[in-house]
Amino acid sequence: MTDRTRDSGFGIRPSTDSGRPEHVEGRDSELGIRTGVVGFMAAVPCIALAALSAWWSVGGLMGHGLWPPDQVTLAEAIASRNNAEALHLMTIGADPNQPSRVRDGLLANGYDVVVTPVEAAVGAQRADSLRLLLAYGAVVDEDEMRILRCYERTRPNAGIREILDMRATGEPDCSGVRLPGDRVD
Repeated sequence: MTDRTRDSGFGIRPSTDSGRPEHVEGRDSELGIRTGVVGFMAAVPCIALAALSAWWSVGGLMGHGLWPPDQVTLAEAIASRNNAEALHLMTIGADPNQPSRVRDGLLANGYDVVVTPVEAAVGAQRADSLRLLLAYGAVVDEDEMRILRCYERTRPNAGIREILDMRATGEPDCSGVRLPGDRVD
């Protein structure tokens, strides 16, 4: 007695007396190859992720990580809008009041400038960076405040102006002020 089952295209023939379907020669190996290819394709991203994780972990233990560390000053980190690097530099001892070189193209085109990190924040129009520097001990005296307020007037930014105007009153007298972007050392 033979029970008939539908041939679904997967190599299944009518079942035999044992109740199990017979497999068509050649279709078994094709199905196995397909399964193997699909399994391999699913495993590739997992293998790649595991390899990258191992590389990153070993690199971290060796002090290198996945990419080389930035070689920037605090002022340059601020000017390039990299608050994470700025915070890292301050936590390892960078002075938020120390002027340093900022490379060409970040604050001035055609030449490097030497500015304080606070001046870099004003020049880059970064109120968040200015708040960060002030929170980490950047000191702004009366003369520096005048320079910063005049610098902000050449690169208007409402967030920067609000922070600076909270610390000073009236309009600044900008006659004779040498702006940070004009200084070349």
